[in-house]
Amino acid sequence: MTEILTIKDFIDRGGNILATGATATFSSDGKWRGWEFFKEVYGTNFTKEISKFPSPRLLTLKGASPITSDIPTGYRLKIATWDNMVATRVLDPRTHQLSFWYDFKLDSGLVKEEVLNTSGLCFGTYGKGRFVWFGFDIITVVGQREEFIVLDNLIRNSLYWLSKKPSAYIVDWPGNKKAAAIVVASVGEEPENIKNLLPLLSAAGIKATFLVDGGAASSSSALVKSLSGYGDVAGVVDIGFMNSVNDTVNKLDKVEVQTADFSGAIQSFKTSSGAKVQGIKPLYGLFDDNSLMAAASSGVKYIITDSLTDRSVPKYVVKGEEAIITVTKTVRDDKEIVGRYGLKDHDFQLYTYLEDVDRLLFEGGLYVLKLHTNFQLKPENVAVVKDIFKYFKEKDIWVTSMPVLYNWWTNKNKVELRVEARGSTRMVIAVSNVGTTNLKEVLIPVDFTSMPGTYKLSSEKINTPLPETEINRELKKLTLRVKDLKSSESRIYYIDYKN
Repeated sequence: MTEILTIKDFIDRGGNILATGATATFSSDGKWRGWEFFKEVYGTNFTKEISKFPSPRLLTLKGASPITSDIPTGYRLKIATWDNMVATRVLDPRTHQLSFWYDFKLDSGLVKEEVLNTSGLCFGTYGKGRFVWFGFDIITVVGQREEFIVLDNLIRNSLYWLSKKPSAYIVDWPGNKKAAAIVVASVGEEPENIKNLLPLLSAAGIKATFLVDGGAASSSSALVKSLSGYGDVAGVVDIGFMNSVNDTVNKLDKVEVQTADFSGAIQSFKTSSGAKVQGIKPLYGLFDDNSLMAAASSGVKYIITDSLTDRSVPKYVVKGEEAIITVTKTVRDDKEIVGRYGLKDHDFQLYTYLEDVDRLLFEGGLYVLKLHTNFQLKPENVAVVKDIFKYFKEKDIWVTSMPVLYNWWTNKNKVELRVEARGSTRMVIAVSNVGTTNLKEVLIPVDFTSMPGTYKLSSEKINTPLPETEINRELKKLTLRVKDLKSSESRIYYIDYKN
């Protein structure tokens, strides 16, 4: 008890701590007790202990924060469950939730409540001090090299924030939107139902990506031509079958075979309908490194897959001189909601979709609305899509198309940012465009230790355009809106501030 009081007093007087695991004790019957420290100092309430599983548990990380800077939004960190991991609910506005243990593929319950009730990482203030709390021991992180790079970034960012140094990062979406969405419509069984979607797209001003069998491009030419005004077409291509990424029996096709398949599908669409195909979806969902090399060789810009990965934003991959993005499954689609769950009622279907929209809003990721002609696009179900579009607008989500998303994401990944504190009153921000295209706008939130009373923005070079600024004093954040950053251009800005 004396140790607890000492820690509380240390933080209250301006000390800073990085804590892991539970700060409580077991009773004689093996139950947790003594959570008063959590409530008072961390502003959170213990909700449950994470059950032990043979396989690792996934902790989903929220983006757009100084603690998760340089980590893909929605990253799912693998945690071994042999330790006593705990979940909490944030109660106090001085504390910010940065993660959740809830797994939409495994766990039941109301999604929004489960996200809030299963916080596994948070940060905030207490008195004059700061804290970052991990709901797991750092030695329980498992996986490959990337997992440990993410852990290293988490610890480094946490220590940097605790040392009260200003920080900055580049936002994921244009206009400082909190999340993004795309519409992907698969033309399969009952293909005539795709026509039910078209007036909804027109009314909402949304462009979709239509998945059409690449092997049947010639016979589908009339359909493809009719879809051209409503978005772009991606080819569904058979590149081999694997049960999972851990399948040791089956293998996907060799790179030269996949290259020929991709190129053949692209040419077939072009010849039969004039469609310029830039995207591919593997018939059975999975792809490998050979697929990425084949995509680069055949001019494919993006790959869409049904498999789950480690993030809720696109993955940027460079093969040779070509940039490719991969877009994976981030939410439940209509195969699950209408097919596996058997939901027929409009309100039940809509509620299930919106649960996942809210989850992606919390993460700050990309909502991939996947629709199929034999499920959600049937006449009796399609009205739900209109309400989903309406909800996107209400929540101010950036609804975009795959070609626009490709350009945005590849350009964003060609921006380099360097942040340096010089003394206690000056911050240096260097932003560079290492790509070959000009960037219309780059948003850079600057997180201060405390919102300065006054600040002055200047540049290293005379006549360098100064960015527009937007202040959020509640979040202690100053957002720089850097405009018209030309290819190969670098700009250095100074922020001089006084508290």
